[in-house]
Amino acid sequence: MFKRILFLIVLFVDVMTLKAQKPFTPTTHLGITGGVNISRVAFTPTVKQNPMTSATMGLVVRHVSEPHIGLQMELNFAGEGWSEDADTLGSYKRKLQVLNLPMQAVFIAGSKMLRFAFTIGPYITWIKDEKESIAMDTAFYGTYYEQPLPAKWEFGFTGGLGVEFHTKIGAFGIRAIYSNALTNLFPLNASTFYFNGSRSQILQAGFTYYHKL
Repeated sequence: MFKRILFLIVLFVDVMTLKAQKPFTPTTHLGITGGVNISRVAFTPTVKQNPMTSATMGLVVRHVSEPHIGLQMELNFAGEGWSEDADTLGSYKRKLQVLNLPMQAVFIAGSKMLRFAFTIGPYITWIKDEKESIAMDTAFYGTYYEQPLPAKWEFGFTGGLGVEFHTKIGAFGIRAIYSNALTNLFPLNASTFYFNGSRSQILQAGFTYYHKL
């Protein structure tokens, strides 16, 4: 008897909970992003570097098809590259202008107004342009100085965490993102480019604005 009463109580609570819940409605947001990239390249053997800062901006589409889970795609025009620290010998910088396409899963938690968004997924980057800045004697040039990058495409993974404030006129947010390439900028163990690894690493801090469609 007690078990039956307990079962009915649990069943009643479950039914009332389901009635209290509002049906989920999928949402789609279109937005813009902007911020600053802090980039370097993980060379093997190691190359001493200073962080390189550059701007990034782009468009973002987010579709939330299930409660707290969705898909986010971006198209960003960004600056990347690396800045070598050659001590007293001089300096070398290579600035890259790229088009970046992240395709990420997004996980959302929080209230109606204040939400946290965690994103993770792969990205593809096309190196559109590159520019070198060399301030040293030619006797100390690296083998890759004044040589264009052999690889124009890059593949890797990216993940980030953002805080968003949703209002009637849109959602405003800030976020931090880390990206790590799986491909190398220079061929491995080539006679001209002697690196065993040359993978881009980027830390981004920026803002977002979303408008619900």
